[in-house]
Amino acid sequence: MKNKRLLLCLFIVVSLLQAAVPLYMAWRWEDILQTGHRFYWQTAPVDPADAFKGRYVDLRFKEDTAPIIGADNLILGQQVYALIAENAGGQAYISGVSVNRPEQGYYVKVRAYAKGPGTAYVNLPFTRYYLPENLAPAAENAYRERAGKTGVAAVRIKDGYGVIEQLYIGEQTLYEFLRQPQ
Repeated sequence: MKNKRLLLCLFIVVSLLQAAVPLYMAWRWEDILQTGHRFYWQTAPVDPADAFKGRYVDLRFKEDTAPIIGADNLILGQQVYALIAENAGGQAYISGVSVNRPEQGYYVKVRAYAKGPGTAYVNLPFTRYYLPENLAPAAENAYRERAGKTGVAAVRIKDGYGVIEQLYIGEQTLYEFLRQPQ
């Protein structure tokens, strides 16, 4: 009898954990979209062969280097923290890279893939912008023609994580741009 109660309690705890993990994962990204600080990142031209994989736009960012902060012993492939700032024009950039988690300010967790004298090269973790599949071909053409000139991604950042909120072509969102007559 005692073992049945213990097994029942264990079953309930495991069931609650199984339900809580996916709910937490979904909530975390939605929380960043709702309460994270918005940065505008200028995007770079994409490789036409890898521009789309299914229903998302594959983004590249011009920003991928930053000075290493402190006398950190950075190891290639190591998770580091990219400190995010805005320039006078409101564009986001990586102001520095540190192996230590910053105590204040905005940052994202990244991997260092190369290193120069006092400089680290990183890949920003938000590179996929998802959209409805029926819009994908038109979005691909519009983005490919204008990325690097007027393509900007609005990214919400909070507690080391970033989520792409919107993709802009010029002053218009991607959806507004696609709705206008061509």
